[in-house]
Amino acid sequence: MARGLATGPSPSRRAGTSSAAFSALLLSAQLALAGTAPPPPPNSTVNVNYVYAASLGFGGYTLAGLTANVYTLPINYTVGDTPMDGWSLRFMLPVQLGIYDFKAQVDGMRIGLSQQSISIVPGAELQIPVTDNLVFKPFAQFGEAHSFGVGGQNPDAWVYLAGARSVAQWRVDDYTLSLGNGIIYAGDNTVGPGFGEHYVALQIAGEIRRPLGFKIGEWAPDLGIFVADYYYPAPLQFSRFLKSPLRIANQNEVGFSIGSAKSRKILWFSNPRVGAGLVFGGGLTVYHINFGFPF
Repeated sequence: MARGLATGPSPSRRAGTSSAAFSALLLSAQLALAGTAPPPPPNSTVNVNYVYAASLGFGGYTLAGLTANVYTLPINYTVGDTPMDGWSLRFMLPVQLGIYDFKAQVDGMRIGLSQQSISIVPGAELQIPVTDNLVFKPFAQFGEAHSFGVGGQNPDAWVYLAGARSVAQWRVDDYTLSLGNGIIYAGDNTVGPGFGEHYVALQIAGEIRRPLGFKIGEWAPDLGIFVADYYYPAPLQFSRFLKSPLRIANQNEVGFSIGSAKSRKILWFSNPRVGAGLVFGGGLTVYHINFGFPF
């Protein structure tokens, strides 16, 4: 998780389109409560940690009545030997749909709100070979997100990410061992009046892959198992209805992926892999669909 999303992830963040995206909750939850016991009690507003959700790429979580799910089409294209021989330049155009639902019950009154968002955050990643088995990958992305649904205000937000990752790989007999590191700065700002937020994440992960030893037609599948750690120098914050915000300083992930033991290209994806991970820690559990080793 990615995934996957800080000041109140992954890759976070409260709502990027959410400052936008769940301004509906900021307004509607207060109005609902105001009808029963004005003034509303503390923490009666709910914000989606949008940048965290967005950083997952493909995944989601449920916390204190709020369910966030994001679905990303990871479009990218790599140009080899650019800008120097041996280097590569990868262009990214991720298109993401977010679906956010909130449900609660107060004094017999049911509160239900729903928002959706769509974002396009293009960027580029430079892949620099440092040694035969180590690649350094600085990157930057900048784009816009738009939210829609019930009661949204200021529905547009700028979303940005920048940082660097590195991946080292070794072959040991039939096994491929990978070690990844990363530092990520990400955030969002509402277009026009509104709030913005940002986060810093320090990441490390390791993976081991091995061919499964059989073929399906021309495809020779392999299986990868990986673990990752995500540390946030300033804790991530997640709104909780009528409770103090949840603050998370560290998360871990365990996951797997399936790909091809031999190099191949499907559509615009080179050596595609797909898998799933579980991100946990600090009181939040997140499901994360991954497209290969997260680095």
